[in-house]
Amino acid sequence: MTTDPVARALENLKKAGGTPVSGAPVAASRRKNTTQRRASRRIPTRMDGRADRSYRDPKGFHELVGREIRRQGWQQQFSVHKLMNAWEELVGDKVAAHTRPVSYQQENQQLVVQCDSTPWATQLRLMQRSILQSLARQLGPDVVAELKILGPNIKLPRTGRLRVKGRGPRDDFG
Repeated sequence: MTTDPVARALENLKKAGGTPVSGAPVAASRRKNTTQRRASRRIPTRMDGRADRSYRDPKGFHELVGREIRRQGWQQQFSVHKLMNAWEELVGDKVAAHTRPVSYQQENQQLVVQCDSTPWATQLRLMQRSILQSLARQLGPDVVAELKILGPNIKLPRTGRLRVKGRGPRDDFG
């Protein structure tokens, strides 16, 4: 026998560890399960060893709403509303100054756009492919498949008792 108290305590621990006492396996297994659960919930650490609590940081409103829109399957409706309300951001200031979206037809994915003059309607028809590509890139590929471009809606005043029906409204204003 050794007289060193630490060595004696170590020998006693080795002897006692071999045979468990009755009723102890249940408590030991409970202890083991709770220890494993705690280990699985460990908080990740940073490079310096401190706990990384970034997972608890509040998320941005855009991120939370975007996740809910995807979960509910509202991407199509959200994109259409964005198209109608943020037209200037989608096509640019210059084009938006002379055009406006009038309606959207869900069945054939057609967007109806009205221009303020005939030259702008012609120019928009020439730019149609690039506008559709830009909208597909910003909103998604399945939102707008076709553009229907309308000219200006000019109503000539119908004055006087006797009016001769002429050639119809003309775009003589620009």
